[in-house]
Amino acid sequence: MTKKILGVLVLTLALGTGVCFAEAEIPNLVGTWTTQSEAALLTKAGGTGEWTHHSQEFSTLSAELVITRQQGRVIYATFTSKMATEPMAGVIGWDNKTIYFVDHDGFTDATIVGKDKITCIYRHVGEKDAVAAAGVWTRKK
Repeated sequence: MTKKILGVLVLTLALGTGVCFAEAEIPNLVGTWTTQSEAALLTKAGGTGEWTHHSQEFSTLSAELVITRQQGRVIYATFTSKMATEPMAGVIGWDNKTIYFVDHDGFTDATIVGKDKITCIYRHVGEKDAVAAAGVWTRKK
């Protein structure tokens, strides 16, 4: 009886461990995403920087992010608003839910919260200004 119980436990552990260690698939993020964000802007030297998308102390922004290329975890994109267009490069984290982007003057930490929805925090500090923003990206269908 003890051997049977021990055998069942070993089999359960082996099968359960296999499921736990199965690697999740890296999500495909290529496509067009609409973005909505709200931000705080600090200006330092009269006006804003060349790549700054916000223009008011308290700012809301509607823009578009186009993820143009993806190879495994590596992503390239273009972010376009009424104020500027800039390239972005990023990587999908090991959890397949976190994304880390850089652009010409800042950083975005994003989280995939659904197949077609990403939330993010953006920040930069430049010569002329500094920005902190919270946004939601929704995939266009």
